[in-house]
Amino acid sequence: MLAARYLGPERIEPVVVETRKPAREEALVRVEACGFCGSDIGIVSGRHPRAKPPLTIGHEVFGEVVESCAGLSPGAHVVLYPLVSCGECRMCRTGHGHVCRNLRVFGFDFDGGMAEFMTAPARNLLPAPADFPAWLGALVEPLAVAVHAVSRTMVPPGDAVLVIGAGPVGLLLALLLKHRGYFAPICEVSPYRRQLAGKIGLDTVDPAPSRVAEMIREETAGEGAAVVFECAGHPSAGRLMTDSARGRGVIVNVGVFKKPVEIDLQAVNFKELTVIGSRVYTREDFSHAIRLAPLLNLDRVVTHRLPLSEAATAYDLMRSAEAGKVVLAPVVKKEERTIRTDQRKAGM
Repeated sequence: MLAARYLGPERIEPVVVETRKPAREEALVRVEACGFCGSDIGIVSGRHPRAKPPLTIGHEVFGEVVESCAGLSPGAHVVLYPLVSCGECRMCRTGHGHVCRNLRVFGFDFDGGMAEFMTAPARNLLPAPADFPAWLGALVEPLAVAVHAVSRTMVPPGDAVLVIGAGPVGLLLALLLKHRGYFAPICEVSPYRRQLAGKIGLDTVDPAPSRVAEMIREETAGEGAAVVFECAGHPSAGRLMTDSARGRGVIVNVGVFKKPVEIDLQAVNFKELTVIGSRVYTREDFSHAIRLAPLLNLDRVVTHRLPLSEAATAYDLMRSAEAGKVVLAPVVKKEERTIRTDQRKAGM
């Protein structure tokens, strides 16, 4: 089978590898779509500490069961739940396996689903409706990140919420908040992503940090945002989080900072802010995302559909920040295929 393999820093190539037969309690899945995640950039660039080449990347996987040794019916559509917890540490024993001390993830610690087929434990395959579009299935995993982030705090009805970062998770989070009736503007420095956010119906904010905080205060009678969701993972967001939050507001850190950043702890102290971490999702969040995905009009979040053979193009697009969600599939019909890297500046 063909697989997109991380072969070393800045090297991702289509490689023919053996298809592994399912063992007991496993299933073989024909992959229909796999999203290219921002965390995959860290892997392919060679910066992820756990990912070792050669490795098939990909953890945002949707497909069809073709063979099972665990009771799953061939023909069933499934979404990969990519987390593997140890089951023994304190977090696992207390029902929080998503923050397992020894957490491993498909596509990071062992082969993932950016391939024609994937073999995975049946317990990691969650059923999806028969009419679920493949591209939508590839959005379930990042949508589950958004669902979990919202679950980490109580968003007061009618209050303003700020989302920092219009990458795929930020877009999905803002769409989820809008679906629930909140005013949730999104801040993004990339002109492409800011334009994309506007095109899918989201309110956008001038990316200048001082203007972001000013606009939020204008919209809230000088108070600031009740909740700030940080989805960029960029050092510039450190100060913006505290500047934009109101007194006794909440900051939810969703984006993964690559190194420690400067945060105004005086503002945390004087405003009595609550800072909350949000990491991946629970199985319940994941199941909720499957049910929720068809309700959110997510089609325009996927800006690029590419064949598996062009995983390197997907990497370039994601790294350029001139893409929303990039989805790969073993086969992409000509009429569904989107623009190439050298054409991407021509439009969406």
